Amino acid sequence: MSAVTRGLRNPFRTRVRTGVVVLLLAIIIGLFAVMVQGAFQTRAKLESLQANVRTVVELREAGAFGTGGFGGDRPVGADAFSVGTLDQIRRIPNAEHIVKIEEYIHAPQVDPSRPNAYAMIIGLQPYAPMRAIGEVDYENAEIIAGRGLGEQDVAQDVAVVGRVYAQERLGLNAASGETSLQGRMITLQSQPLRVVGIYATGNDFGDNHVFVPLETFRRIYNPGDKLSKIRVRVDSIANVAAVANDLQQLPGVDAVTAAEQVSTAKTTLGSMAAATLYGSLLLFAIGGVLVVFIMILATRERINEIGTLKAIGASNWEIVKQFLAEVLAVTALAAAGAVGTAALFGTVLRAALDLELSIDQNTLLLILLGGFVFAALGSLYPIVKGIRLSPIQAMKNT
Repeated sequence: MSAVTRGLRNPFRTRVRTGVVVLLLAIIIGLFAVMVQGAFQTRAKLESLQANVRTVVELREAGAFGTGGFGGDRPVGADAFSVGTLDQIRRIPNAEHIVKIEEYIHAPQVDPSRPNAYAMIIGLQPYAPMRAIGEVDYENAEIIAGRGLGEQDVAQDVAVVGRVYAQERLGLNAASGETSLQGRMITLQSQPLRVVGIYATGNDFGDNHVFVPLETFRRIYNPGDKLSKIRVRVDSIANVAAVANDLQQLPGVDAVTAAEQVSTAKTTLGSMAAATLYGSLLLFAIGGVLVVFIMILATRERINEIGTLKAIGASNWEIVKQFLAEVLAVTALAAAGAVGTAALFGTVLRAALDLELSIDQNTLLLILLGGFVFAALGSLYPIVKGIRLSPIQAMKNT
């Protein structure tokens, strides 16, 4: 029997121990792969957010926070932040550096019977970007079915809904290819609207909104001249501070620059990324110690076997091949199991971190890398021990 064959068979000589080791390694490698992927995606999410808002100044009603209702946390009726604010913006000293002014108005829609009970109805001009709101605003709303709002939709009874909203309230699962919008309608305040598109951001809360033309929103909800947010796009980063300073002087307005917009998100997402990365490294260390410990036990149990093999002429290279084959067999089984555990942990972390975590080529690469490193760590001790051990020493230890 060849050394490789013996090594591949050895794990099955102690099936209970091998089963426990494979299970633990599968959990560690799978969780490690998902957590590393989550850390990188969290950092990418932050970088994307910073890049998208770099030349934007956001205006809110003074003292308002969040994005709920009309004007953040303020009730309908406070009139300091309204359509009249748009004219004031156009008259600031540095108005020549303003490229575009985008106005938004929000109204919550709450349905306790739904898993995602809280949705936001967002009115906007058809030329404005669809910005799904949450702890941070998501600029990456992508149309995955139908179309977005266009110039032809001004004051029309049409809507673009989020992926989660479409699934829970229209029974449309865009991820499964259910993208036909023929005859699909929603009702807002007893007003029926035709659904013309479905968007997705990858964030469940952000994907539970409805975008409608601004004039349609005003006709349905009758908020008067009230606005919730105004976004001012500046021609260059160099002019953002001057424009923001002018805007801050307007009555009843808080001007929030890009740095301020991402500060909370940066703290939250940065801490999240660091925690997942450090957690994955800790898991990796635990897995390495586990493999080394198990292989130390296996080596001690088979000292007599090593001595016998050397006594009948087995070379050091054959001993090395046997232990390499044994460790590779165990880690290969663990890596196969890690695919399943990665899928399970990915589902959990996706809900917890609002990240798109799936079994893709990067995850498989991390699993293979983890298995390879564990195999290297696990084989180091038995290889060194087997090479140094003489037949006489082996017989003395038995």
